[in-house]
Amino acid sequence: MREHVVPASIALMAAVVLAACGTEAAVRPGGRPSSDPAVAPRIPSAPELPGQAAFVSFADERNGFVIMVDCTGEETGEGRRCRQRVAVLEGGRWWLRRSPLPEVTGGEGITADVFALGPGRASITEGTGVRPDRTWYTDDGARTWRPGTTEVSGTVQAIPEAAPLSSDCLRIAEGACARTRLVVTMPDSGERRELATQPPLEGVVSPAGSSRDGGQWVSGLDPGSGTPAVAVSHDRGRTWRTHRLPGPKLENTWGFRVVDGRDALYAAEFGQLPAEEQVKNGLGAIHRSTDGGRTWERVWAFRSGHEPRSMLADPVAAADGSLTIYGESGVHRSDDGGRSFREIADGGLLGAASRTEIGYLWSHGGEQGRYGVSADGVRWHTFTLGS
Repeated sequence: MREHVVPASIALMAAVVLAACGTEAAVRPGGRPSSDPAVAPRIPSAPELPGQAAFVSFADERNGFVIMVDCTGEETGEGRRCRQRVAVLEGGRWWLRRSPLPEVTGGEGITADVFALGPGRASITEGTGVRPDRTWYTDDGARTWRPGTTEVSGTVQAIPEAAPLSSDCLRIAEGACARTRLVVTMPDSGERRELATQPPLEGVVSPAGSSRDGGQWVSGLDPGSGTPAVAVSHDRGRTWRTHRLPGPKLENTWGFRVVDGRDALYAAEFGQLPAEEQVKNGLGAIHRSTDGGRTWERVWAFRSGHEPRSMLADPVAAADGSLTIYGESGVHRSDDGGRSFREIADGGLLGAASRTEIGYLWSHGGEQGRYGVSADGVRWHTFTLGS
């Protein structure tokens, strides 16, 4: 995907964490940066928005939604109260609108997420862990909301434009999800449908990203060997082509993230490393393909004590040929196709980047509400949301 008030950088990281539970944050098919890779989308700043940006989602560079959280009282304890509102990007500027989310009190965390489904359309999902998830849908720019359900009903033959793809748990074993299916959130209603043609993978099948050629990638296990595999669809989920990835896999693999760079595709495996490594979002391996994903080479693998050991959100495969990993202990860059890395920034407060509809979206780990967006992973435009 699972990224919790929570910085937006942690919201991005949640896509990694939640995949282990089979509820990875949604990823859209065919998301592409600007046709001119040198031009970063220009998202306007809105520092006047009250509170802090907790979750953000863009349909394109002119349409987006942000959950803003404004807290008063003690940082912890019964006196703390947090009001949640929605900011909407429309007509080149941000507008503060109402949110269907209730006020949060005491030590309750912010557990909702927002998914932009097109101009004026979005869904919000609230998962508290103490009651069934609740959802709401708007098609008028958050002026009104109507309640929905996270239950999956019916099927859809192909993934519509602007529809997020996510995974839904079908079977739990030993306290974790052991089998999932792909589901689509419909842009015209916010309802969830099962994708009629599921990729021929086993285990936890999760969205893995999209490539500029329109490919939608998912990851799981090869049915015959049980080894890691990816599948790709170039017709919006009607048909799938499967490719094995060189093993071995992590003992507890959560999935893969696929990104495409100047001359190669990269598939980064994330999951649980041995406990002594003391990281939450482990990086197990990096695979590289120069033929569109038909064959893969394992170019990097986890070694105890060697960085990067963790990965927050997505790798950044830039137009200059570099590959950058934002991790818990720092930022690491490779200039040789992912075979070796050097640290370019220390500390875990520099945030994380995720591939989105508007290109790579970076959020600062230490300055909540500070973002960067890039079409090519090299040139970045920064903007600020909230105080």
